[in-house]
Amino acid sequence: MKKVLWVLLVSGSLAGGAFQQAMAQEKNAEFSLNLGVMTDLSEGSSFSDALSALGVQADIRLGKSFKLSPEVQVITYRFHFDYVLVDPGIILNFTSKGFFAGAGVILPIVVGEGESETGKLSPKFNVGYSGRHLILAGYLITDAENFFKYNLIGVSIGYKF
Repeated sequence: MKKVLWVLLVSGSLAGGAFQQAMAQEKNAEFSLNLGVMTDLSEGSSFSDALSALGVQADIRLGKSFKLSPEVQVITYRFHFDYVLVDPGIILNFTSKGFFAGAGVILPIVVGEGESETGKLSPKFNVGYSGRHLILAGYLITDAENFFKYNLIGVSIGYKF
């Protein structure tokens, strides 16, 4: 549990510091709340069960065409909160005319019943559209050791502040 809290504290501090610095400048950062659904798309599996995801994200502009997006998702199975998957991560996105595509990493952390277990860093790829207040995204989370063998695929809709 100490490891989980440490990871959340460090990633939250980094994201918060970068977000605060970007906000002090011109409108170089945006904040969003996202709601999504994902499923397992590994070899030999089917779209059997859906997981629900609630996330927060900061988009920090890095020049005209790039943004750095620290994020945290909380994922549940059928809205049961006995165990949840917490996925803090960071993604570098290329943006053009409202559309974006990027790649980054997440650190899966299973939390439940006073216990926690940290997984391995996992690559995350995303594509989507970002309007004035709306974000639509599709993403793929895969295993770093067996690329594209064990996958989670999802979609999300978000509201930008």
